[in-house]
Amino acid sequence: MSNHDTSTALDARDRARCAVVARRMDAAHALGLLALVCTAIALIGMAVDAWRDEVLAVALGALLLGMVERYYALRLRLDAGLFADLASGRVADLAALDHGLAAIGARIATPRPLDDRIAGCRRLWRRHLAIVVVQAVTTLLAVVSS
Repeated sequence: MSNHDTSTALDARDRARCAVVARRMDAAHALGLLALVCTAIALIGMAVDAWRDEVLAVALGALLLGMVERYYALRLRLDAGLFADLASGRVADLAALDHGLAAIGARIATPRPLDDRIAGCRRLWRRHLAIVVVQAVTTLLAVVSS
C-alpha cells in the first residue's frame, strides 16, 4: 500500500505491519505498570501525610498525571487489540474496522489509509511515554524532597 492509498483491503505485508504495531502498543503495558507505581506512591504519601506542604503540589501533579496516563493506556490497549484483529483477519479490512467503530460512536466512518493509522498509533505511544516519564520524574522529586 502506498502512503496515499485509501483502499481498505489488507495484503500479507499490511497484516504483518498491523501485527508489529499491535505488539508495540502492547509493550506500553510495562510503562503503565511504572505509572501505576508512581500513582500509588503519590496516593500513599498523601494518605499518610508524608509530604510537606511544598511537596504536596508535586505529589498531586504525579497523581493527576497518573489519571492522564490511564486514559492513554486505555487507548493503547484498544488500538493494540484492533491492530491485532486486523493482523489475524478477525477484522477483514479497514472498511469493516471503520464500520465497527462508527457503530459504537467511536469514529466517523471516513476512510483513512493504514499508514495514517500507524502514524497515529506512534504518536499515541510517544505521548504515553512522555506522560510516564514526566510522572516518574515528578514522583521522584516528591520522594527526594520529602
